[in-house]
Amino acid sequence: MTTTSPDYDLDVKLAELKINGYVVFEDLIPVATIDRIHAAFIPLLETVRSQGEASSTVKIPTRSDERIIVEGRLQNVNRYTLFVPWEPPFADPEIYEHPVLLEFLDRYWGTNDYRITCYHSNNPYPGSEYQRWHRDAGIHALAPHVGLQTCPHFGVKFPLVDTVEENGSFEVVPGTQYLADPDLESRYNDLLEQGDFPTKRRLNLKKGSLWVQDPRTLHRGTPNRSTAPRPELVLCVSRPWFTPSYTIEMTRAEFDKLSERGKKLLARCRVVE
Repeated sequence: MTTTSPDYDLDVKLAELKINGYVVFEDLIPVATIDRIHAAFIPLLETVRSQGEASSTVKIPTRSDERIIVEGRLQNVNRYTLFVPWEPPFADPEIYEHPVLLEFLDRYWGTNDYRITCYHSNNPYPGSEYQRWHRDAGIHALAPHVGLQTCPHFGVKFPLVDTVEENGSFEVVPGTQYLADPDLESRYNDLLEQGDFPTKRRLNLKKGSLWVQDPRTLHRGTPNRSTAPRPELVLCVSRPWFTPSYTIEMTRAEFDKLSERGKKLLARCRVVE
């Protein structure tokens, strides 16, 4: 696999992750790769949109043998979550085995012993509104520095289109991965909207960018006022002992095609014979 990308100061990038709770790698993924994924992803997304209802799950066969399914649901008005099938063009080693990404994770954890544990997406359509401020992991499970010197689980995220104010920026509050006050957990949305919090930051990412997010960091999606969906794909990467609620599924033929590093990364997947 050959991949070209800008040089990054990984010491600085590691510091950004530890301090801010997220880090952005611009121009990491070739735009042609992103465009191929986008062209294949939108039809799946449209199927979920046409069939889904609030709190429902839609199962979409992606092959004639129907052994691999896609699950999707409506989060709130015009905002959809879709689990991504582990098959081409979505599962591309140019992304999940990118040497910059793997070196970055190796250095953060001090080991190459971690797994890809889920693959999903966040998709605001035109007319979507603000998400509530939230974390992607419970505070009690991942409370900072309570037996944990590093976070055991990250979202590795990449948009499939240029992300701008009009189609729904990502919004984060840097440093909140270390906020561990249970009394505040149910009040973030009200407090962040009413109080003085100048640290709120909007991220507008162009195609080809990838960002790694500590799931404890407070964040939300902003409204999509454009005329098209703004899809973002998310690879969950976890230490071996961390147990996610979803399992990637792939055929034996697909698993056998993986590199040795790929097989280690996907050791937690369910192989369908």
